[in-house]
Amino acid sequence: MKSTRILYSFLPLAALVIGSLACNLPGSEAVDSDAAVQATINAVETERALREGEEGPPPGPGGEDPTPTQEPAVVEPSPTPKPTFTPLPTATVIPCDRAAFVTDVTVPDGSDYSPGDVFTKTWRLKNTGSCTWTSGYDLVFVNGDQMDASAVTQLTSGTVGTNQTLDVSVQLTAPGSEGGYKGYFKLRNPQGVIFGIGATGSVAFWVEIEVLGPPEPDFTVNFTNTGLCLPHYATFKVKNTGDFTFEWARIFIQDLTASTTLYGPGTNSVPFLASSSDCPPGASAMDPGQTRYIAASIGSPVPSGHNARLTLKLCTQDGGGGQCVEKTTEFTVP
Repeated sequence: MKSTRILYSFLPLAALVIGSLACNLPGSEAVDSDAAVQATINAVETERALREGEEGPPPGPGGEDPTPTQEPAVVEPSPTPKPTFTPLPTATVIPCDRAAFVTDVTVPDGSDYSPGDVFTKTWRLKNTGSCTWTSGYDLVFVNGDQMDASAVTQLTSGTVGTNQTLDVSVQLTAPGSEGGYKGYFKLRNPQGVIFGIGATGSVAFWVEIEVLGPPEPDFTVNFTNTGLCLPHYATFKVKNTGDFTFEWARIFIQDLTASTTLYGPGTNSVPFLASSSDCPPGASAMDPGQTRYIAASIGSPVPSGHNARLTLKLCTQDGGGGQCVEKTTEFTVP
C-alpha cells in the first residue's frame, strides 16, 4: 500500500542524513550518535503516525486490511399484501307461492274420537311467498285418510299478504273403525299449481286422529275392610272406568277356606255407598269415572283369617238389563 512504500523510501534518506551530520558537522564527535539515530527513528515514527491518521493502519503481512469490512445487511422489502375482496351476498329469490305451518288451532295430533264423530280441524298458516293469497286460492286434500273432507275448500274470501297468517279449517268425520288415521292437505293457486309448506313449498300439512273402539261398560273392585259399615260386613271399593252408568248389582261372596257361602247371591237396585262408612240404603247409580262402595254381610262371627272371593256383576239397567260386566276379587278376612 502507499504508506508502506513511503516508509521504505524514507529510511535510506534518513540514514544518509544521519551519515552526513556525523561527518560534516563541526563538533560532531561531541554529539551522541545514539541520540541522533533515535531522533531519526522518532521522526520516521511521527511521519508514519501522521500518514496512518490519514489512510488508516498499514496492511497486514498478506497485503490485506487486517480488519475486514463488514458488508451492510441487506433488508428485504416486505411483500405488498394482496387485496382481499368480500363477495357480495347472493340475492334470495322468494317463490311466489309458499306457506309455513304455525300451529294446530284445533285437534292436536293424536286426538281421540269415537266412530262417526264430526269435528273441525283448523291449522294456522303463514304466507311466506311473494304473492298475495286471494279468493282464488283453495285448500285441497292430496292423500292419506280423507275422513269425509271436501276435495277442495276455498282458502279465503279476502286477501292474505306476504308474512300474514290465516286460520284454515276443514270439517271431518271420524271413521267407523278403531285405529289411527292421518290425512294430508296442501294449497292451490288460481292457476291450478299445488304448493305446501317448507323451504321449497312442497311439504303437505296434516290432521291425525285416533278412533277409539265402541264404548263399553267397565269397573274395578278391591276389598277395603270389614266392620266399616256395620259389624260383620265386608266393604269393597268400586270405580266406574267405562263409558256407561251402572244402576244394578249382583253380589256373591264365598268362603274359600271353609267352602261355604258368606253372602248371596243377592241383587240390589240401590247398591252403591258414597263412602266406606255409609250403610244401606245407598245410591242407585254410579256414573262413568265415579268411585263408590258396596257392603255385604259375611255372617257372625266373621270368619277371620279365611280366604274369600267376591263375585260382583254390575249392569246398566235395573233388573240386570242393558250391558253387564262381571268381576271377581279374592281377599283374606281380617
